[in-house]
Order: sequence, then C-alpha cells, then structure tokens
Amino acid sequence: MANRLENRARNRRVHLGASVIALGMALAMPGTAQAQDNEENAGTIVVTGSRIARDGLDAPTPITVVGAEQIDRQGATNLSQVLNDVPAFRPQSTPATTAIFQNNIGANTADLRGLGANRTLVLIDGRRVVPATVQGSSFAPAGAVDLNMVPTSLVQRAEVVTGGASAAYGSDAVAGVVNLILNTNLQGIRASIQGGITEQGDNEELALSLAGGTGFAGGRGRVVAGIDYVDNQGSGDCYSRDWCALSYNTISNPFVDPNDPSKGRVLAGSPATLIMPNARTATATVNGQIIGGPLAGTEFRPDGTLFKHDAGTYYGAGIFQSGGGDPQLAFYENFPMSSPSERLNVFSHLEYDVSDAITWFAEGSFSKVSANTIGAQLRDLAPRVITRDNPFIPDALATQMDAANLSSVRVSRIWNDLGAQTGTVDRKIYRGVTGIKADLGGSFTLDAYYQFGQTDYKQRSYNANIKQNTIFALDAVTDPVSGDPICRAVLLGNPAAEGCEPLNIFGNGSPSAAAAAYVNGTAMQDTTLKQHVASVAVQGSLFQLPGGSLGVATGVEYRSDDAQGTADPISTALGFYSGPGAPISGSVDVWEGFVEVVAPVTDMVELNGAVRVTDYSTSGSVTTWKVGADFAPTDWLRFRATRSRDIRAPNIFELFGPLQNSFQSVNDPENGNAQVLASVLLGGNANLEPEKADSWTAGVVLQPRLGPGTLRFSLDYYDIQLDGAVSTLGAQVLVDRCSGGSAELCQFVDRNASGEITTIRNFNFNLDTLITRGWDIEASYRIPAGNGDVTLRGLATIVDDLITVDSTGKEQDRAGMNGSPVSQPSGVPRYILNGYVTYTTDPFTAQLQVRHISAGAYNTSLVGPGDEGYDPMRGNSINDNHIGGWTYFNLNASYDVWSKGDSRLQLFGVVNNLFDKDPPVDAPSSFGPTNNVLYDVLGRSYRLGVRFSY
Repeated sequence: MANRLENRARNRRVHLGASVIALGMALAMPGTAQAQDNEENAGTIVVTGSRIARDGLDAPTPITVVGAEQIDRQGATNLSQVLNDVPAFRPQSTPATTAIFQNNIGANTADLRGLGANRTLVLIDGRRVVPATVQGSSFAPAGAVDLNMVPTSLVQRAEVVTGGASAAYGSDAVAGVVNLILNTNLQGIRASIQGGITEQGDNEELALSLAGGTGFAGGRGRVVAGIDYVDNQGSGDCYSRDWCALSYNTISNPFVDPNDPSKGRVLAGSPATLIMPNARTATATVNGQIIGGPLAGTEFRPDGTLFKHDAGTYYGAGIFQSGGGDPQLAFYENFPMSSPSERLNVFSHLEYDVSDAITWFAEGSFSKVSANTIGAQLRDLAPRVITRDNPFIPDALATQMDAANLSSVRVSRIWNDLGAQTGTVDRKIYRGVTGIKADLGGSFTLDAYYQFGQTDYKQRSYNANIKQNTIFALDAVTDPVSGDPICRAVLLGNPAAEGCEPLNIFGNGSPSAAAAAYVNGTAMQDTTLKQHVASVAVQGSLFQLPGGSLGVATGVEYRSDDAQGTADPISTALGFYSGPGAPISGSVDVWEGFVEVVAPVTDMVELNGAVRVTDYSTSGSVTTWKVGADFAPTDWLRFRATRSRDIRAPNIFELFGPLQNSFQSVNDPENGNAQVLASVLLGGNANLEPEKADSWTAGVVLQPRLGPGTLRFSLDYYDIQLDGAVSTLGAQVLVDRCSGGSAELCQFVDRNASGEITTIRNFNFNLDTLITRGWDIEASYRIPAGNGDVTLRGLATIVDDLITVDSTGKEQDRAGMNGSPVSQPSGVPRYILNGYVTYTTDPFTAQLQVRHISAGAYNTSLVGPGDEGYDPMRGNSINDNHIGGWTYFNLNASYDVWSKGDSRLQLFGVVNNLFDKDPPVDAPSSFGPTNNVLYDVLGRSYRLGVRFSY
C-alpha cells in the first residue's frame, strides 16, 4: 500500500474508490507486505472487503496490512503475535489467558474492537475457514477460527478491515475481517530455525519451518508446499514471578449490620471492596477448617492435633483474607502463566493452466495443536457437613464436639492432596479446496470453488473430581463388623455407591490413595466440526462512466456447518466438579446471494454499494447492505464514508450448546457483597435470532510530500451499534441485576434456605445491545539515512465507547477499563499507541517497537476515590480503581551473513519487553493478580534464529 500511495502521488490518478464494506483508511508501513514493495506486482487484484478486482495497488481500500517482513522481524511463530500489536485487536484468547480453563487450550483467536472473536471473520485467501473452538468456560468463544492453523512461513500478508463486512462476506464480519493471504507463487526454497526463552528461564520455544515452490509443465503448472513445527514448553505459575507472588486480590468489607447500614462498615470509612496483597482463602484451607458454630476457625494438622486458623486481615465476609492462612493462594498456584503447546502445520497448493482462459487449483492443509494446562484443585469453599459418627474425626475434635453437644460440624477444604485437575486438548484441522478461475471474455472473470473443512477436537480432563462420589466418600461411618471406616451409603446398600472408599477430610495428606482414585476420574469429550462451502462468483466491468468503468460482482454461495460430539456418562450428567460437559449435536445450512457495484462517477468521486440476501435453516432470511462514497479532490487528500447493515447469525454452539458446569467467584449484594464460589451453568438456545448491526465510518487520508519523504496519515471514525447481541449476561451481572430489582433475572439465580447462592444459569440470549465508537489513526514517514532508510510508523486506536446495554436497560461502558475482573472479559483501554522506528540498510536491519497503553479504570462498574460518585457506603465502592499508563519496548535486528539476488542466509534476534517491566500487580482477574489480556506477564524474553532462502 505504501508504493500505491507513492505511485499515485507521482504518476497517476486512478480513482476506482472504496470497497464494498470499507470502514476507513489505514496506511500500511512501507515494506510491511512484500507484495507491496515491488512495482511489478501492480495489476488487477482483489482486495479484502470487496469482490471487485482493482487495477494494481492504487485501490483505495480501508485495510491495515501486516506483511511477511514484519512477521519475520518479530520472530513471530504465530500470526496472532503480530496481529495483536495492531491496537484495534483485543488479545482475549492467547496462551497467557488459559489460566485454569481447560477447553480451547492453545487457541489463538482474532478479536477486533473488543466485540468478541465470534464477530471477527477470519478468511484464508478470501475463503471461510472451519471453526476450531468449542463451548466452555474459557474466554475463547465457541465457533471461532484458531490462528494456529495458519502456516506462518507461508503468510504473505494479513489484510485487516476494521469494520462491518457482511455485504461482502456474510455473517460474522460485524467487527471486521482478517484475510490471510498465503504465498502461493513461491519460487525456490526457504527455511528457518529459531529458539526462544524468557529471562526467568521458562517458556522455552523451538520453531522450525521449511517451504518451497516451483513451476512445471513449461510454466503452466505451479506447486507450493510448506511445513511449520513449533514446540512451546510454557511458563511457571504465578509464584515463579516476584510481582505475582505478592498475591493481590479483592477483600470484602461488609456492613457491621447488613440490616442497618448506618452503623457503617467493619473497617470504618473504607469502601466495600479492598484490593490488598498476600490474599489467601479465608473460608477454606489445605488442612481444612470448621466454618460457623462454637468451634469456628478450628484447623487440623495431619497428625490430628488442632490449631486456630490465622485469619490475617479479614472482615467477616467473602472468600479472601489478606495475610495469614495457607502459604500460597489456591487460586493462583499450579497453573502456568502461559500454557504450553505443540503445533504442526502442513500446507500445499497446486494450480494448472488448463488453457489460456482457465486455471484449475487445489490446495490442502493439515494442522495439529496439542496443548495442556493445570486446572483447579477441588475447592470446598462451601463447607461439607461432617457428622459426629465419622470415624476420621480427630480425638481432640470429638472431645470438643461432645462438650459443645454438637452432632456435626461444617468443614471447608482446599484439596491440594487430591491433586489439581490437569487438562489436555488435541485439535486436528483438515482443509481441502478445489476450484477454477476463468476468463469469460471482455473484462469478466469467474471464480468457483468447493471447500471442505473438518476439526477433530479431543479434550481430556484428568484427576477431575466426581461430585456424587465425593458426597458418598465424605459421609463415612464405622463398619460394625470390621470396625473399619466405610461409606454410609455402602453400609445402607445403595447400589450407586458401589466401590466407594471413605475420604478423610481432616488434615493435609489425609486422603488414602484408594479414596483419591474413587473421587477423581477422567472427563472426556470429543467434538467433530464439519464445514462445506461452495461458491460461484462473477465480476467485471459493464460500461464506462466519466471516472472509469462501472464494476460489478455477483455470486451465489452455499455453506453447511455441522457439530457432533461424544462424552463420557459422568460429563453428560454434569457429574464432574468442572469439566467439558455434555456433547453437542446440531447443524446449520446457509444459502446466500450477493451483488456489488462500484461506480466512478467522475475522476474524483466514486459511489459504491452492495446487497446480500442470506437464508438460514434455523432463523430464516436476512438482508445486509452497504453504501459508500469516496471523494479525492487532490492527489494528496481523500475523504471517504460508508454506511452498512451487518449481521451475525448465532453459531452452532450458541444454538445447540449443551449444559456445562463451572465454578466462578461472584460478589453477593444480598450478603454484604461477600464473595462466594458459585456453580455456573452454561448452555445454548435454539431460539436465537441473528444479531443486527448498523455501522458507519468517515475518514480522511493525507499523503503530502514533506522534505525527502512522503507523509502518509489516515484518521477514521467508526460507530457500530449491534442489537440483539447473542451473549450471556455473566454470573456477576445476573446476581447484581437481580439484587438491583430486575425480577425477570432472578429466575437464573438459585439460593438455598440460608439465602446463599448455589447455582447461576448463564445461558445465551439475544439480550444485549453493543455499541462501540472511536478513532483509528495511522501514520508513516520514510526518509533516507546514510546508506539506508529510516521509517517511522505509528498506529493508534482511541475508544470512546464500548457499551453493553442489557435487557433491563442497564449500561456498562468498558471503554477505558484496563482490568479484567474475575469472571468478566477484559475491557479496552481508552487508547493504545504502537510506534515503530525501523532502520534498514544492506545487510543490516533493526527495529525498535514502543507500545503504550493508556491509564484507565480497573472496573468501570466500580467507583474508587477520585472517581465521580465515590461513596464508601455504596456497594460499588473500591479502594483503588485506577491503573496507570504502561509502556513496553521491544527490539529486533537481523543481519544477512550471505546474500546473492533473492538468496540469503540471515541471522536474527528479538528482545521483547526490553526493560523487563512488570505488569500492574493490583488488578485481579481470572488469570491472577493482573490483566493478562493487556499486559505482559512473562517479563523480558529472547528469540534467536537463522533463516535461509534460495
């Protein structure tokens, strides 16, 4: 795109206008895409966002381009590592956000505008890709494309359209499109080997790639093939980093008397929620402790002796205390801060010119990702009732119970001695495409293809706790015959308790191996996703207008998506403490037809538009459209605007997803805002309707000649309003809204006789309106410097609004929210700036990257000191709701040891987080004490490698 602008300024004025779904102009840094560095590549091409070919690279398409050179410079082994540097992306699903969640481990998804990865359409060479993620409690949405399946070594460029594109591509393109262009014209051989490691000595990575291409049959045929292999060992847990070991989390500060707030809070003058260091579980310990009653706070040593629980700083509510308690916080230990994975990609492309007018092509790819993580241990924060006849009760406790005339005690426990649950995911993705490209005569061409994709998803959760078995095992009595402990249900002849082994709750290390084997099992779920796509499209020029040819494109597409799964009986019955749940079964068929027109009215003005009619087997027909205008009064100044109606149909998992069980921490306003660990059920809804979005954008592009170089600057405003958003309100929101008077939501929150939350049903509904508004800015300037060039490039996204309006009319604006509070997705900063300074000379290149994240709030639903409306007596008050601005520096360099023409041997190195900057330490999330989505949690890391091309 850089040379497009230079050519335009120097030589010509080709105003073929904007693409069908263009949403603003973003200028690619010179040299980011290899195809854009060569004049010879100019010609008729199809750019992302339109079905109409344009003459050369002068097409004014609103795309940001990330090219092969930038991917190589950063030593990226996954395309998401580079895409997530574009400020418009929110890296919600990465290895650093796996945490304890065991579904979709290792997945990397693309999330534009913070609207969710299921609203960003990912294409490969303009074609859809079979989904790779499944339903679950992780932050990777179901039905999303995994960028792991793309062979990085063969990516020529990624074109990113940051706005609605449904009229051009159909469903899912609400936030935008990521089109991955593969190098199917590669000639020769290229190979690379690189290694990586952090300053702490973990997250070791080995990456190998080999690709080659050649022609045959006198140039009528061409073949390209490549293979990538990446093995990442993952990192240590939270306690492997000093900043993380500070263990900040939220401590509840309830009212002295919930029925009389005038008496103030337990910690007088302080707010309802306190973020404090050295957090530990207050209501459960690794040894077990008694909750409530005259013996409350009694803990048990493994030898049967008793001691008093050290409550540290605790105000009588919630699940966390500050100080005291166990050596480590159970919620932060064991699981890696970045999960390990192993990946293999194989790709091949073959094409043959059947005649001068017809080219047949076929390609196939295979991707395998194997990933694992350590999940949660069983956490009995809600205490178990242990009766006096339990034979495991220590003598000292028995004496105290008899003295107090107690028939039972309530014991809570962190079951480290039963072991943490471990999870593995194996994901195999197969993709095959065949089709023809034909010259129909005149300016018209035809593109027809059939594509099949299949994802085989296999998830195993080992050492998963079986809920009913644990209930049987804890209810132990003395066998009247043998005198040994026995499960009461076995003694009573309950056939469901066959094989039960009594479980001792008193003291760390007390469970027997037999009991551990009985209460734990392996949760299994296999899911197969299949996608068939058939497409026929024709495009060309009808007649001449004053500004050029009237371009038109039309076509018909068919798509079928199917998901079928199997699971073990316990998972199907939701019998595990946490697990993949029941299997899915469902399918959706789609027929679509579209027409697109580009009309260069004059040499300076172009109008363009498109309409698409889509018929879904589940929800009927829907129409999407787009209109746009482009005005270029001079070679260095351009104005553009677009208006579109976009849709996203619910995917298979949102429609047919079975019930799944997880546990989430929520604050209960009905009990002094105390934290509780509640069972949360997730599930689909077959009655969902397509989401509908109204999007518009307006932008200006400047490209004046300044001194020895040309400045390229773009400023685009975007506004997207999505109605009927398919979403879950979230466990915390359901509880808050119910408590706040939204009676229709109370049906989803279950409480026991004591008023404590037991279950929350967090199902999919067309509940919300999502609104996002903001600005995209990009600028670049290249000047000669000695024997080389210096290129300055900057990208920024400013977010004015990221508003969710739920069914009750309640709004939450996550723009300027830098935190990712527990059980909630991350907000987006008010702005992110990415700057690059690149020096290039023969044979050396170096680049300094600067990434700045603006200051923001931890949680925009809370109010802290200094915020408008702060009142420590209100339930939404917090002691610190501010996260300061954060800046990271990355450095990369390469040196050509040998080069001749297009052949070279190159050494390269990368240092990320150059100054080893820690993340904010007091922004607790589901991942630990910081927001892993926005901030680097691994610290300084290194990559070193060698590339060869011939």
